Amino acid sequence: MKYSLFLLPLLVSSAAAQDDIWKTLSKGDRVAVTFRSGNSIQGQLTSKPADPRLPEGTLDVSQLNEITLDVSLEYPGLNGTLSIPRKEIKEIRKLQNLDKATLERITAEIARIRQQAAADEAARRAGENEKDAALKKARADAEKLDKNSADVKNKGAAAVKDLEDLQKGLDLLKKFPPGQFGPDTAKTVADKALRKQPVTAAESEFLDQETYRLWLKAYDYQQAQDKEKEKEKSDGK
Repeated sequence: MKYSLFLLPLLVSSAAAQDDIWKTLSKGDRVAVTFRSGNSIQGQLTSKPADPRLPEGTLDVSQLNEITLDVSLEYPGLNGTLSIPRKEIKEIRKLQNLDKATLERITAEIARIRQQAAADEAARRAGENEKDAALKKARADAEKLDKNSADVKNKGAAAVKDLEDLQKGLDLLKKFPPGQFGPDTAKTVADKALRKQPVTAAESEFLDQETYRLWLKAYDYQQAQDKEKEKEKSDGK
Protein backbone atom coordinates (compact mmCIF):
# COMPACT_ATOMS: atom_id res chain seq x y z
CA MET A 1 0.00 0.00 0.00
CA LYS A 2 2.89 2.32 0.89
CA TYR A 3 4.51 1.72 -2.54
CA SER A 4 1.21 2.30 -4.35
CA LEU A 5 0.83 5.68 -2.67
CA PHE A 6 4.41 6.51 -3.59
CA LEU A 7 3.81 5.77 -7.32
CA LEU A 8 0.50 7.64 -7.52
CA PRO A 9 2.04 11.13 -7.93
CA LEU A 10 4.31 9.79 -10.71
CA LEU A 11 1.35 8.33 -12.62
CA VAL A 12 -0.62 11.54 -12.26
CA SER A 13 2.39 13.56 -13.41
CA SER A 14 2.84 11.31 -16.48
CA ALA A 15 -0.83 11.63 -17.46
CA ALA A 16 -0.69 15.39 -17.03
CA ALA A 17 2.44 15.56 -19.23
CA GLN A 18 0.65 13.64 -22.00
CA ASP A 19 -2.30 16.05 -21.79
CA ASP A 20 0.09 19.00 -22.15
CA ILE A 21 1.68 17.43 -25.24
CA TRP A 22 -1.71 16.97 -26.89
CA LYS A 23 -2.49 20.65 -26.36
CA THR A 24 0.69 21.77 -28.16
CA LEU A 25 0.20 19.73 -31.32
CA SER A 26 -0.36 21.47 -34.64
CA LYS A 27 -1.27 20.31 -38.11
CA GLY A 28 1.97 19.36 -39.87
CA ASP A 29 3.80 18.35 -36.68
CA ARG A 30 5.92 15.22 -36.98
CA VAL A 31 4.97 12.81 -34.19
CA ALA A 32 5.61 9.30 -32.95
CA VAL A 33 2.63 7.32 -31.68
CA THR A 34 2.90 4.33 -29.37
CA PHE A 35 -0.16 2.07 -29.33
CA ARG A 36 -1.44 0.33 -26.24
CA SER A 37 -0.38 -2.90 -27.94
CA GLY A 38 3.24 -1.72 -27.82
CA ASN A 39 3.63 -1.07 -31.54
CA SER A 40 4.50 2.38 -32.83
CA ILE A 41 4.27 4.53 -35.96
CA GLN A 42 5.52 7.93 -37.10
CA GLY A 43 3.99 10.53 -39.36
CA GLN A 44 2.83 14.09 -39.80
CA LEU A 45 -0.35 15.24 -38.12
CA THR A 46 -2.88 16.11 -40.81
CA SER A 47 -6.59 16.33 -41.44
CA LYS A 48 -8.60 13.35 -42.62
CA PRO A 49 -8.95 13.04 -46.39
CA ALA A 50 -11.69 15.38 -47.63
CA ASP A 51 -11.88 16.94 -44.16
CA PRO A 52 -10.19 20.39 -44.14
CA ARG A 53 -11.62 21.34 -40.76
CA LEU A 54 -8.30 20.83 -38.92
CA PRO A 55 -6.71 24.34 -38.81
CA GLU A 56 -3.10 25.15 -39.64
CA GLY A 57 -2.14 26.74 -36.33
CA THR A 58 -1.70 25.33 -32.85
CA LEU A 59 -4.83 23.51 -31.76
CA ASP A 60 -6.10 21.72 -28.72
CA VAL A 61 -6.72 18.12 -29.79
CA SER A 62 -7.54 16.91 -26.29
CA GLN A 63 -11.21 16.50 -27.23
CA LEU A 64 -10.64 14.71 -30.56
CA ASN A 65 -11.67 11.07 -30.77
CA GLU A 66 -8.95 10.25 -33.30
CA ILE A 67 -5.96 11.74 -35.09
CA THR A 68 -4.81 11.30 -38.68
CA LEU A 69 -1.18 10.83 -39.72
CA ASP A 70 0.36 11.30 -43.15
CA VAL A 71 2.96 8.51 -43.34
CA SER A 72 4.26 9.22 -46.87
CA LEU A 73 7.58 10.77 -45.80
CA GLU A 74 8.23 8.27 -43.02
CA TYR A 75 7.75 5.13 -45.10
CA PRO A 76 8.68 5.68 -48.79
CA GLY A 77 6.47 3.59 -51.02
CA LEU A 78 3.55 3.82 -48.60
CA ASN A 79 1.44 6.72 -49.79
CA GLY A 80 -1.54 7.80 -47.73
CA THR A 81 -2.88 8.59 -44.28
CA LEU A 82 -3.78 6.58 -41.20
CA SER A 83 -6.50 7.57 -38.74
CA ILE A 84 -5.92 6.34 -35.17
CA PRO A 85 -8.60 6.30 -32.44
CA ARG A 86 -7.48 8.22 -29.36
CA LYS A 87 -8.34 5.28 -27.10
CA GLU A 88 -5.76 3.11 -28.91
CA ILE A 89 -2.91 5.56 -28.21
CA LYS A 90 -0.74 5.00 -25.17
CA GLU A 91 1.74 7.79 -25.85
CA ILE A 92 2.36 10.51 -28.42
CA ARG A 93 5.68 12.32 -28.81
CA LYS A 94 6.48 15.37 -30.90
CA LEU A 95 9.52 14.73 -33.11
CA GLN A 96 12.06 17.05 -34.67
CA ASN A 97 11.31 18.03 -38.25
CA LEU A 98 13.32 16.25 -40.94
CA ASP A 99 16.48 18.11 -41.94
CA LYS A 100 16.86 19.33 -45.51
CA ALA A 101 19.26 16.55 -46.58
CA THR A 102 17.03 13.79 -45.19
CA LEU A 103 13.91 15.35 -46.72
CA GLU A 104 15.62 15.57 -50.12
CA ARG A 105 16.76 11.96 -49.88
CA ILE A 106 13.27 10.73 -48.96
CA THR A 107 11.66 12.85 -51.67
CA ALA A 108 14.08 11.43 -54.24
CA GLU A 109 13.31 7.89 -53.10
CA ILE A 110 9.56 8.52 -53.34
CA ALA A 111 10.05 9.91 -56.86
CA ARG A 112 12.10 6.83 -57.80
CA ILE A 113 9.42 4.47 -56.49
CA ARG A 114 6.68 6.34 -58.34
CA GLN A 115 8.75 6.38 -61.53
CA GLN A 116 9.35 2.64 -61.27
CA ALA A 117 5.67 2.01 -60.59
CA ALA A 118 4.76 4.12 -63.64
CA ALA A 119 7.27 2.20 -65.78
CA ASP A 120 5.90 -1.13 -64.57
CA GLU A 121 2.35 0.00 -65.33
CA ALA A 122 3.39 1.22 -68.79
CA ALA A 123 5.06 -2.13 -69.50
CA ARG A 124 1.95 -3.97 -68.33
CA ARG A 125 -0.28 -1.86 -70.54
CA ALA A 126 2.05 -2.31 -73.50
CA GLY A 127 1.91 -6.06 -73.00
CA GLU A 128 -1.87 -5.97 -72.79
CA ASN A 129 -2.08 -3.81 -75.92
CA GLU A 130 0.20 -6.19 -77.81
CA LYS A 131 -1.88 -9.13 -76.68
CA ASP A 132 -5.11 -7.38 -77.70
CA ALA A 133 -3.64 -6.48 -81.08
CA ALA A 134 -2.60 -10.08 -81.68
CA LEU A 135 -6.04 -11.35 -80.74
CA LYS A 136 -7.73 -8.71 -82.88
CA LYS A 137 -5.61 -9.68 -85.86
CA ALA A 138 -6.36 -13.35 -85.31
CA ARG A 139 -10.08 -12.61 -85.06
CA ALA A 140 -9.94 -10.52 -88.23
CA ASP A 141 -8.20 -13.38 -90.04
CA ALA A 142 -10.87 -15.79 -88.83
CA GLU A 143 -13.69 -13.47 -89.86
CA LYS A 144 -12.35 -13.31 -93.42
CA LEU A 145 -13.08 -16.97 -93.94
CA ASP A 146 -16.10 -17.84 -96.04
CA LYS A 147 -18.56 -19.52 -93.67
CA ASN A 148 -20.59 -20.93 -96.61
CA SER A 149 -18.02 -23.53 -97.58
CA ALA A 150 -17.68 -26.63 -95.45
CA ASP A 151 -13.96 -26.64 -96.06
CA VAL A 152 -13.71 -23.00 -95.10
CA LYS A 153 -15.82 -23.63 -92.02
CA ASN A 154 -13.29 -26.19 -90.93
CA LYS A 155 -10.55 -23.66 -91.50
CA GLY A 156 -12.53 -21.14 -89.52
CA ALA A 157 -12.88 -23.53 -86.62
CA ALA A 158 -9.15 -24.19 -86.81
CA ALA A 159 -8.44 -20.46 -86.83
CA VAL A 160 -10.63 -19.92 -83.77
CA LYS A 161 -8.91 -22.82 -82.03
CA ASP A 162 -5.58 -21.32 -83.05
CA LEU A 163 -6.71 -17.99 -81.61
CA GLU A 164 -7.71 -19.58 -78.33
CA ASP A 165 -4.41 -21.45 -78.14
CA LEU A 166 -2.51 -18.23 -78.85
CA GLN A 167 -4.41 -16.41 -76.10
CA LYS A 168 -3.65 -19.19 -73.62
CA GLY A 169 -0.03 -19.20 -74.71
CA LEU A 170 0.34 -15.42 -74.25
CA ASP A 171 -1.00 -15.79 -70.73
CA LEU A 172 1.52 -18.58 -70.08
CA LEU A 173 4.35 -16.34 -71.35
CA LYS A 174 3.54 -13.95 -68.51
CA LYS A 175 3.41 -16.78 -65.98
CA PHE A 176 6.59 -18.44 -67.30
CA PRO A 177 8.72 -15.54 -68.67
CA PRO A 178 11.39 -16.42 -71.28
CA GLY A 179 14.81 -16.34 -69.69
CA GLN A 180 13.55 -18.13 -66.62
CA PHE A 181 11.76 -20.85 -68.59
CA GLY A 182 12.37 -22.25 -72.03
CA PRO A 183 13.59 -25.26 -74.03
CA ASP A 184 16.48 -25.69 -71.59
CA THR A 185 14.10 -26.15 -68.64
CA ALA A 186 13.73 -29.86 -69.42
CA LYS A 187 17.51 -30.31 -69.25
CA THR A 188 17.62 -28.35 -65.99
CA VAL A 189 14.98 -30.63 -64.47
CA ALA A 190 16.80 -33.72 -65.74
CA ASP A 191 20.03 -32.50 -64.16
CA LYS A 192 18.19 -31.94 -60.89
CA ALA A 193 16.89 -35.47 -61.02
CA LEU A 194 20.45 -36.79 -61.43
CA ARG A 195 21.55 -34.71 -58.46
CA LYS A 196 18.45 -35.82 -56.52
CA GLN A 197 17.32 -32.22 -56.12
CA PRO A 198 13.61 -31.42 -55.79
CA VAL A 199 11.79 -30.11 -58.84
CA THR A 200 9.65 -27.01 -58.23
CA ALA A 201 5.91 -27.00 -58.84
CA ALA A 202 6.39 -24.30 -61.48
CA GLU A 203 8.90 -26.43 -63.39
CA SER A 204 6.60 -29.43 -63.30
CA GLU A 205 3.67 -27.34 -64.54
CA PHE A 206 5.75 -25.75 -67.30
CA LEU A 207 6.92 -29.15 -68.60
CA ASP A 208 3.36 -30.42 -68.92
CA GLN A 209 3.03 -31.37 -72.59
CA GLU A 210 0.03 -29.14 -73.33
CA THR A 211 1.36 -26.23 -71.28
CA TYR A 212 4.71 -26.31 -73.06
CA ARG A 213 3.03 -26.57 -76.48
CA LEU A 214 0.92 -23.47 -75.85
CA TRP A 215 3.86 -21.58 -74.34
CA LEU A 216 6.10 -22.41 -77.32
CA LYS A 217 3.38 -21.37 -79.79
CA ALA A 218 3.11 -17.93 -78.16
CA TYR A 219 6.89 -17.64 -77.83
CA ASP A 220 7.40 -18.32 -81.56
CA TYR A 221 4.66 -15.82 -82.38
CA GLN A 222 6.27 -13.17 -80.20
CA GLN A 223 9.67 -13.78 -81.77
CA ALA A 224 8.17 -13.41 -85.26
CA GLN A 225 6.46 -10.16 -84.22
CA ASP A 226 9.75 -8.79 -82.86
CA LYS A 227 11.57 -9.64 -86.09
CA GLU A 228 8.84 -7.98 -88.13
CA LYS A 229 9.13 -4.81 -86.04
CA GLU A 230 12.91 -4.78 -86.47
CA LYS A 231 12.49 -5.20 -90.24
CA GLU A 232 10.01 -2.31 -90.37
CA LYS A 233 12.46 -0.10 -88.46
CA SER A 234 15.27 -1.11 -90.80
CA ASP A 235 13.18 -0.45 -93.92
CA GLY A 236 12.14 2.93 -92.52
CA LYS A 237 15.70 4.16 -92.22
